[in-house]
Amino acid sequence: MKRISKFIGIALIPILYGVTCLIAFWNPTINLGKAPVAILNEDKTVWVYKNNDMENFDFKIGVLTDKNYKSVDSSISKDQAIQIAYEQQNQTLYTNAGTMTISSQEDIANHIFKFNVWDVIKSVLNPKTDENIKDEDYVFSSPELKEDMAFSNIRYISYESEIEKQWKGKKYYVQAKIDEGFGEYLIKQVGSIFNKNSLPQSQKANINIWTTFERNFIFGYYLNSMMEMKSALIVKGIEKFLGENIPSAISNIIYKNFYKQVTYTPTKNEIVNRSQRLGFIDNSSITIEAGKQYVVSDAKNTSTDKQISSANRIFGDVSAEVTKTNDAAKNTNGILTNTIANILQDPKLQTIAKLLNIDLSSSKLSGYLAVLNDNSHIINKYFYDIMHGIDPFTDDQVMWINIDNIDKLGLDKKVELVIKLLITGINNSPVDNLKFSFKTYLPKINSLLIEKTGIDLKAIKPYEVFASNTNTLNRNAVTIAEFTANMDKFAQANNFASQFAFLNTATSKILDQIQHKLFDKFKVVNIEIAGLKNGIYGIGIGEFFILIGLFVGTFMQTFIYDRARRTKKLKTGKWYTSKTLLMLTTGILQVSALTIALSFTGWIAIGSAAMFSVWVWLLFVDLIFVLTIQGLWFLIKDETVSKVLIIIYLVINISSGWGTFPSFMQFEFFHKISFVAEFTYVLHGLGAIVYGVGEHGFNTTDTLYIMQQAGILLAFGVFFVLLGLIGARNRNREIRFGSFMGKHVVDGMNSLGMVKELGDFQSGRKFFKYNWNKMSDDIYLELSQEVRRLHPFEGQFEWYKKRQNDGVYPPNETDMDIMKRNDDVEV
Repeated sequence: MKRISKFIGIALIPILYGVTCLIAFWNPTINLGKAPVAILNEDKTVWVYKNNDMENFDFKIGVLTDKNYKSVDSSISKDQAIQIAYEQQNQTLYTNAGTMTISSQEDIANHIFKFNVWDVIKSVLNPKTDENIKDEDYVFSSPELKEDMAFSNIRYISYESEIEKQWKGKKYYVQAKIDEGFGEYLIKQVGSIFNKNSLPQSQKANINIWTTFERNFIFGYYLNSMMEMKSALIVKGIEKFLGENIPSAISNIIYKNFYKQVTYTPTKNEIVNRSQRLGFIDNSSITIEAGKQYVVSDAKNTSTDKQISSANRIFGDVSAEVTKTNDAAKNTNGILTNTIANILQDPKLQTIAKLLNIDLSSSKLSGYLAVLNDNSHIINKYFYDIMHGIDPFTDDQVMWINIDNIDKLGLDKKVELVIKLLITGINNSPVDNLKFSFKTYLPKINSLLIEKTGIDLKAIKPYEVFASNTNTLNRNAVTIAEFTANMDKFAQANNFASQFAFLNTATSKILDQIQHKLFDKFKVVNIEIAGLKNGIYGIGIGEFFILIGLFVGTFMQTFIYDRARRTKKLKTGKWYTSKTLLMLTTGILQVSALTIALSFTGWIAIGSAAMFSVWVWLLFVDLIFVLTIQGLWFLIKDETVSKVLIIIYLVINISSGWGTFPSFMQFEFFHKISFVAEFTYVLHGLGAIVYGVGEHGFNTTDTLYIMQQAGILLAFGVFFVLLGLIGARNRNREIRFGSFMGKHVVDGMNSLGMVKELGDFQSGRKFFKYNWNKMSDDIYLELSQEVRRLHPFEGQFEWYKKRQNDGVYPPNETDMDIMKRNDDVEV
């Protein structure tokens, strides 16, 4: 039965390895957010004035200072802060972004508040469940940053001594340190964009985000590819503070200005014919009444006294006669084309350009804007189709492409020449199908947009927004109420709740881009990923493969060497030590050969100091592996079962030993057993060598950390030595007496009539009944054979004993050992 149970055990080995590892690595990446994260705040609290007057494009922000531009102490009251910073006689407020003209003290009081960067970051984290717990003692979490991804183990540290201790330390895998003066520096940079005053110089401060490959290669690899910390916890919070309600405010401004531009109020009754693109039908014209508000689509420029001019219509003249001429953009003369032209002269464009760190005088952007203006009639016609329920992809109206300003794009001269020849050919082609029309070229343009930006014009659903209740035949003039309602239906057809929801989404995305450009300009967020130089897959995952190879190599020694004693009189300790030294000597050769081989695989890139450290570390690790495997090998009487235990422990190390993912990213079971997996501590130490010593050379921090991991591994070594000595004692007794169980030895002595030896062996005590140490160190060969006869380790079934056997024929002498075990019932 014992042999059958071993067969069953061997049959389950593939399940043990395959299924265990499959479950262990089922979907660990969703648990990246469980990594220990620390926000270390060295910044101080300041008094800030902020006023968002988006209606007039006037944004004021600055840290309150005295007349010498020294920031006001935040510990004083609001009134005291205002008295120091505000000069009432001149209506001047002193801030680190320059002086500001503020009409009254009340205005300041309404827009002043205490500011600390941590409060802003905390505002984008999940709210605390208990406000009585200090921030420093609370474990914060973030909302979902992307699908199934959120940080759930965020600590806040504000004490200087703790910051010094933890920064770039071993405890927190991702760290964000906010430099002293960061809040003041950031607000000054933003505020100075909108302030023309000269400013005193200030020292730059940053947010420094740090992580490392050292803790775990896969973790570092993911964080390098997806640094969510930057946008999720730090910049996102600051952007929210700077842009608070701005998307909604911009949407309101656009909304109001759009309707202000498109609304037409006639001073007398006027006639509006049906939209020219849709043709003219009898009785399709309508009369718009004086004093009422309308939105009108389009008209030909040849207007009569009874018709409104094209300049008061959204799209102006979109007739083929106008759009196919080389000055189409000027002659279209609608609200949309005129607006595009006016934007180029708007001084607000200069402010936006300054915000984005763009010099319009030398930037290619001015060239693109000029080309856009030259071809505004094409944009105009596209929106015309969309808002008249026409699919632009089916529109075959010919339009002129203007390239007067193409030289401002800064293209290669050969490329520019090719484009000019191509466009000239399209514009002057005698074949109408080759001229520019949406039907001919929009599919190609759309494919390019999808490839470059992900925008699919085909996804936009056209909708008729000029349907009039006054005359259903007319698709050209509607009341303002009808137009607003139709625009909401247009937005709903494109999966937005309303036109205002669409505006909010669009402006939020635009503002998001502007804010990120703002931070890129100031470079206030520094990201450092330690070990990036050696962050090569073959090195990072190579650590894991090296350990598996070393462990398996040590384990394979048990197939070459045996547990037999080759000296008659030998103490247990000496016998166990001799076997250990034999394996350790072989291990030293294995480690040295492995290190040399690694040097030829590219590992030499980590540097000679690190390679030497790897060799020394692996020698120490090999000692631990030898003690571990020796302990388990000697523990069980049946060698096969001992080896199965070693395989089980190897599976524990592979599934939970941090070789691929940190155990906190796995199921809780594997995280818990990772603490008893030697690979966990071996890989921590090896990572410190590869990504610490390999990048910085020998240093105190990494040395102490490696010694800490070595200390834990030594504890494992001591445990397995004790386990091995217990096993070796029992195996030694089996060699000498036939069994390590005293009662079996007594049975053998009684059977052989060994009266004297029996008297010495039995103590008569309730505990420790047998005097093993009083017996000779020699081997009791006859007694050993008798004990094994009386208590065989593995018996045979009766039916097997009666079965005829044709004999056993070994293919090689090396098979004799296993055959002996299989055929001898006394083994």
